Amino acid sequence: MRRILVSFAVAVLAMVPAAMASAQTAEGDVIVVHGVPGLAVDIYVNGDLTFENSEFGDVFGPLALPAGSYEIEIYPTGSDPATTDPALAGSADLPAGAVATIAAYLQEGGSPTLGVFVEDNSPTDAGNARITARHLADFGPVDILANDGAVFEGVTNGQGGSVDVPADTYNVKITAAGDPGTVAFDADLTLAEGTNTIAYAVGSVADETFQVLAATITGLAQPPAGVPTGTGGLVAAPGPLTVAGLSLVGLVALGASVAVVRRNH
Repeated sequence: MRRILVSFAVAVLAMVPAAMASAQTAEGDVIVVHGVPGLAVDIYVNGDLTFENSEFGDVFGPLALPAGSYEIEIYPTGSDPATTDPALAGSADLPAGAVATIAAYLQEGGSPTLGVFVEDNSPTDAGNARITARHLADFGPVDILANDGAVFEGVTNGQGGSVDVPADTYNVKITAAGDPGTVAFDADLTLAEGTNTIAYAVGSVADETFQVLAATITGLAQPPAGVPTGTGGLVAAPGPLTVAGLSLVGLVALGASVAVVRRNH
């Protein structure tokens, strides 16, 4: 198997709000996403077998790790690292207090690669939720719509973004950029107050392996400035790792949903 080496350093301390700096410890959280179809793998972190027999669509985490540099190597399941080259390999720097996604995914054109993305775990305003979209699929540029209004436009492979919105249930669509009639994904997603729901588009539309995986960072809600006089939503307490699935009509399935609990330091 062709060996692919990817080097990525996550220099993102500037992305961590200054208000959070004093709350950081020497730990970070990692989410691992397997977005390469047709490849069952073993994932090694710093030479240790960390995830065994991972299949396309698996999402692991949160894995609490000390802040620092890590070597990630991905081998076909059952391979002996002493005699086999990794299918994918790279390095990553995990900043203290950060939540980072390490994803194996397809570039446009179908070549596999590794990417590291630091997620926004800054506090959300009372009543708000955050949605993050990451285009990690073998597909051209896409538009991402909520209730038929464009939230992200012209997102290319390996790119993404996040935005805060009122907590609610939204109809979310992923379409070819500028072509709302070409729909790759269509589902209702509930965005809870104080969460960041991260949607990873993975796989290949042409090969009918396209799907959307989701991970959720919880515990981001800020307390209201005053005592509310009306009724409002309750903020769910941070919960454990959860896995869920949604059935969709047609091409796409919404796969694993992982809850990432933000630590309060």
